[in-house]
Amino acid sequence: MSMTITQSSAVLFDLDGVLVPTVRLHKQAWAQLFKQTLPASVEPYQEEDYYQYVDGKPRYDGVASLLKSRGVNLPWGSPTDGPDDETICGLGNRKNAVFEQLLSEEGIQPYPDTVDLLEHLMGMGIHLAVVSSSRNTNTVLRSAGIRNYFEVIVDGNIRAQEGLKGKPAPDTYSRAADLLGLNNSDCVVVEDALSGVAAGRAGNFGLVVGVDRGVGASALLASGADMVVSELVELIEGSAKRTTIYQKPDLDEGIYPIDPWALQEEGQPRPESATLLSVSNGNLGIRANGDPNRSLGSGTFMSGFHDTYAIKHAEGAYGYARVGQVIQGVPDACGFTLRVDGKLLGEPESTTQRLDFRAGISATRSYYRLEDGAMLAVEVSRMACLFDPALAVCSLRLQCQERDLEVEVEGRINAEVPNAAATDDPRKSQPIDGCGIHEVLDASAINPVQGETHVYRCNNSQLTMAMAVRQYLYSDKGRRRLEGDVWHVEVHQGQPAEIERYAAYQSFPLVPRGITKGLVVQTEGEDIRLLVERCYETLNKACDQGLDQVSAQQESWLEEFWQRADIVIDAEDDGRIQQVTRWELFQLAQATAHITNGIGAKGLSGLGYDGHYFWDTEIYILPFLVYTDPERARKALHYRYMMLPAARRRAAIMNLSGALFPWRTIDGEEGSAYFPTGTAQYHIDGDIAYSLAQYVQVSGDDDYLAEEGIDILVETARMWLSLGSYQSDGCFHIHCVTGPDEYTAMVDDNLYTNQMARFNLQSASMAAQSLAQKSPTLYDQAKDRLGFDQDEIERWGQASEAMFMPYAQEEGVHAQDAQFMSRPEWDFEHFTARPLLLHYHPLAIYGHRVLKQTDVVMALYLLSSWFSLDQKLADFDYYDPLTTGDSTLSAASQSIIAAEVGHDDLAMRYFMESLFADVCNLHANTADGIHLAAAGGAWMTLVGGFGGLRDTGGTRISLQPRLPKGWKSMTYHLSIKGSLIRVELTQEAVELYRISGPELEIEVNGEMRLV
Repeated sequence: MSMTITQSSAVLFDLDGVLVPTVRLHKQAWAQLFKQTLPASVEPYQEEDYYQYVDGKPRYDGVASLLKSRGVNLPWGSPTDGPDDETICGLGNRKNAVFEQLLSEEGIQPYPDTVDLLEHLMGMGIHLAVVSSSRNTNTVLRSAGIRNYFEVIVDGNIRAQEGLKGKPAPDTYSRAADLLGLNNSDCVVVEDALSGVAAGRAGNFGLVVGVDRGVGASALLASGADMVVSELVELIEGSAKRTTIYQKPDLDEGIYPIDPWALQEEGQPRPESATLLSVSNGNLGIRANGDPNRSLGSGTFMSGFHDTYAIKHAEGAYGYARVGQVIQGVPDACGFTLRVDGKLLGEPESTTQRLDFRAGISATRSYYRLEDGAMLAVEVSRMACLFDPALAVCSLRLQCQERDLEVEVEGRINAEVPNAAATDDPRKSQPIDGCGIHEVLDASAINPVQGETHVYRCNNSQLTMAMAVRQYLYSDKGRRRLEGDVWHVEVHQGQPAEIERYAAYQSFPLVPRGITKGLVVQTEGEDIRLLVERCYETLNKACDQGLDQVSAQQESWLEEFWQRADIVIDAEDDGRIQQVTRWELFQLAQATAHITNGIGAKGLSGLGYDGHYFWDTEIYILPFLVYTDPERARKALHYRYMMLPAARRRAAIMNLSGALFPWRTIDGEEGSAYFPTGTAQYHIDGDIAYSLAQYVQVSGDDDYLAEEGIDILVETARMWLSLGSYQSDGCFHIHCVTGPDEYTAMVDDNLYTNQMARFNLQSASMAAQSLAQKSPTLYDQAKDRLGFDQDEIERWGQASEAMFMPYAQEEGVHAQDAQFMSRPEWDFEHFTARPLLLHYHPLAIYGHRVLKQTDVVMALYLLSSWFSLDQKLADFDYYDPLTTGDSTLSAASQSIIAAEVGHDDLAMRYFMESLFADVCNLHANTADGIHLAAAGGAWMTLVGGFGGLRDTGGTRISLQPRLPKGWKSMTYHLSIKGSLIRVELTQEAVELYRISGPELEIEVNGEMRLV
């Protein structure tokens, strides 16, 4: 294939069966003609004759072709012959008369996605033409309402006037290109007929696309199509119809065998493989095989390590985000280049990658056939040590059964600059001129005896990191240390030789207070020598222990994790649901093992979202930590607390009181350059307050509330009081905001935002009163520190009570916002490209009732006790059909509420979409990193949806399980107020067991139980 459709200068469309479904009318007309005119002595006309003899051909040629197949001879006649004349032209004219009558009686509409494609191509400046054998082309186009899209029409009339040969000759298509002033090679041909595809191939057009409307993909390819699609929307680059899966995940067992404790992939690694089989410890992230090389951004990442740049707005205004942040890949020490007999190894005969959930190791095993037929087995294992945030270990194992050989192993540190391409996809990382790293030479800080050592600094942010590596060779001769970065390894027949490499990475933690001047980011230290010394300390400890002990520590860490966080499912399937569930839990485990600088949306698995930190952390990831690992939940909240100075400054910029947390950030600075779906998402303050309250209530950590939590609650409550206002109806309203649904921006009284603000204000008031009762001294300190008084506390409570709840009386549902019900519904039938944000202007989206993700439904889950079951059912039924699910965050809340209101099939469907979002690459961007919130969403769906957990931000914990039909059992764990509880569900019973900690009461199916 020489080009894509978006690289072309023009697209030349056939008419019938491509743009409009006139095939049905043509089939009727041809069938009527031949049933009336074929002699009884010959084989009757069949539907398959249409594709074989008449489809795509000029009308008279079609008549002649069909008659010839039946051995019927008629004179050609003249185009002026009447429809009753027994000539080829006469029969052709009779067919045309029948067609025109059918067209007049029934009319014609374009295929649902025709206009969608035409508008997209026009928007890209691509010329459009129609090339058809039909003499009715203009009539059909006008009837279908799409004539105005085409600059050039070459139809049966033009063909006859100019004496052009019809399809399968390329003449008519070549004429259209000529009329547009283009070469054939600049144009794309889109055809559904074999003769038309053959014409495109014969004319050497740049791309020939077959549209399979019934003739068959294999036939179109055989006739010369470069590619075949079933719907036109597939030609919109990066688009696909909404992909959904139901109870059977779309994973090929031959490629991904089922294993409850590992994800294994057979075959050549793909781009998404590098993400799916990556390892991390929350501070270091190491991608697996799948990228072209292990250059910066394709190999290893460090928490918080990023560069900055000045955001250039085409039209600036006061308060716009001014400093962008982009994750910066760090040099990788986990790649090797191998040469045997002086020659670089080629492609392997076979490759297997395996991520072990209990060992915490990602291994790639490949077999290479050498020139003499011998087979070399190469295994590379990578580990980001969960017990040590600074340590990565990789090993290279070589073995050959047939003969001795010498392998040259090159293990240079990879600090190559990637060849990244710019993209309009906001989910992907953008290459930024001037961003990157450079090596800092400081001989006084480096001790060569300790191992190869490097220090690198970001060009703009000035963040600095150090790394040191040391490696050893294990063979039948014992262990020896390897110096340099190129080694000659003797591999004896049948005996493995193994290189173990230890890599230590250090950087100073961020001080996430944003940037007041320039582009330099604050850290907790500056001394390069200290970073290098810490690297050496890490290496010395690890190398003294050796790989066996290091691996044992890794397994021990994971064993403890699975004891408190595992979810065991007997779904009576083939075990795939259990396997992928543990893959999701493993992602959560390794992304939060060390929370050095917060938790990014992609963890440390890729460049997606520029490495930024969103509301995902508090709403989708923190609940998992709150109920399985409260200590780490506290650390994540501490990083938000550290952002308070920057959040106060941002509030001041926005003419608000208190603190406004950044919508997207790494270092505390607001990094969203598009304020309608960035800064306008004020709900970030409510999300953080919700997560904080949930943590304090569930864990019972009153100390955190007094030390840090009260500060966040007070400052966010102040923000809401200054953002909203009381109106003539006596209610408290909040205007000009964007809720979680980013397809509806800058609205008044967004329900989710208002209700989370209500919870925030209520929580601040209750927290202050609780602190005053439990610890008057700490309460007085907080009052002095924050400057609040009883009058302000009362105002928080009053605003909370008066918060406006938008409701649509006519529809009988909660309104997503004050304007939502007045908008027209999105045309889901005709505008089908997904995701919408990549294919339609924001204003086209904002003006319609269409959702990127559930907004109201998310509020129904988070604030469950505030809504009745009937309200939940009505709201879900109204909003679910309007939701595209273009966000990976959507399916989890949809599944949870669907389960609660009794939509069992939908609950399972959305659960599967959430669970398999990454492993099945449902959103076509897994290569850019895992969707960590989808992993959290999978936990939420299992524990909150099927497991029935509700807590309304920790204020009311209850269980009302809804185990799916066909599932035999499910077991999960909850940590509540210092006690670890195991919940065992079957279709018949709910059993609770206290594993550790004090007794406590839990509401189960409306009744209190002592555990």
